[in-house]
Amino acid sequence: MQEVKRAYRKLALQYHPDRNATAEAASIFIEITEAYEILSDPQRKFEYDRLLQGVQPVPVEHSRDPRFRRGPVARESASKRREALELMRLYLKYAVMFSRLALIFSVVLIADYSMPVKKERNEIIDISRRREARYAQSSQLALEDGEVLTLNQETARQFQRGAIITLHTTSLFSVPLILENEKTHFKSKVPVSIYANFVFLPLIMLITSLIGTFWWKGVEFRFNLGIVNALLIFLSFIFLRIHSF
Repeated sequence: MQEVKRAYRKLALQYHPDRNATAEAASIFIEITEAYEILSDPQRKFEYDRLLQGVQPVPVEHSRDPRFRRGPVARESASKRREALELMRLYLKYAVMFSRLALIFSVVLIADYSMPVKKERNEIIDISRRREARYAQSSQLALEDGEVLTLNQETARQFQRGAIITLHTTSLFSVPLILENEKTHFKSKVPVSIYANFVFLPLIMLITSLIGTFWWKGVEFRFNLGIVNALLIFLSFIFLRIHSF
């Protein structure tokens, strides 16, 4: 407890509005004071620890723990962090739901990539070149079915307008994987896809969704993982249909 007091005095002197004129000093000083008050009161510290773990705080009169005294707890304004934690705890079930959805979606993506590919014949109706100052030059191949694929220019030279090609795609989402010239039998991987340049996306989503689904400690950590997994689901849906830039 003496260490807590010493740390509080040091920080209070540093951020007290009479000594520190910066705009954020006042709010930091309030948070320091509230943190010290919580650490100084065993009951409030106990409730705050339960809040961090995602457990509904137990009122003093209902607590059966003999370590803590009965009696009213002083009503003081909660810090912004405590209010944020309360809000996170309230919506935690939705964050966990997004983590579970991300886990299912990542498993489906991995299964899609692992299953036998489909082969579709198509015709190249147009080839357009793109010049980019900072990156390697690329070409876009427009196919008869409306699909547009991006290849680097050296690879694109192996394909001509009007050529018949075989497109290897995944079974579930029809993501292009390999482009094959039927005349020359030249094959090239399609670099711009969720299973090529963006392959890190489903892998990251698998890891974060596993942690978000099965890790049960800490409200803030699990809530933030749910937000991350929701964003990864959204990006995956977009990149599933992007095969050209």
